[in-house]
Amino acid sequence: MRKAAFFIDGFNLYHSIDNTKSFHKYKWLNLWKLSESLLLSKEQLEDVFYFTAYTDWNADRKQRHENYVLINKNNGCKVTLGKFLKKDRTSMVECNTPCKTGNQRFCCKKYIAHEEKMTDVNIAVSIVKAAALKRYEAIYLLSGDNDLIPALKTALEISPDIKIRLVLPINAKAKNLMSFCSDYSLRYIRIKEACLSSAQFSDPVIINGIKYHKPAHWN
Repeated sequence: MRKAAFFIDGFNLYHSIDNTKSFHKYKWLNLWKLSESLLLSKEQLEDVFYFTAYTDWNADRKQRHENYVLINKNNGCKVTLGKFLKKDRTSMVECNTPCKTGNQRFCCKKYIAHEEKMTDVNIAVSIVKAAALKRYEAIYLLSGDNDLIPALKTALEISPDIKIRLVLPINAKAKNLMSFCSDYSLRYIRIKEACLSSAQFSDPVIINGIKYHKPAHWN
């Protein structure tokens, strides 16, 4: 059996599900089970690496996320956390009456946004490290982020015999990633709704006698 590992871009996967209301019921996702279901025959899942970051400015959302991470860690996943940084932004939305004054066309109001940092770098470094150490015969990247192409190229240069496979989140565009796979004769697949449906945790999940319930608004 070939040893395989999954590297999962958490927010890329999450937003692909969150962007379609009818898919919200699939957020209670068992990442190990999903990864295992996507393996080729004669491959054995050794590790699942999950990369994400907590929304520290929203306590309720952070708590839901922490519970979800705990459940997946308990199920065998290895988690690497990035972080969000505050960014000062200026609104460039066109003004409407009564906002418009004089010749001002755009709102120009100042606001604070949050930008995820480190996740793509963490994924890239982890993939290159895995290729260099030759821990696996097959590496799966679950992401639609075109910025990860250099990491995949480097992994192939370091370890030409390694099998790299791309798993696109549902509804992901990722044209550059798909072109890259075609150019390098790599296999890529797109997650289907049936895969999400069959890889759900039970509700509740019980860990050390504590019940963790799927959030009601995810149903």
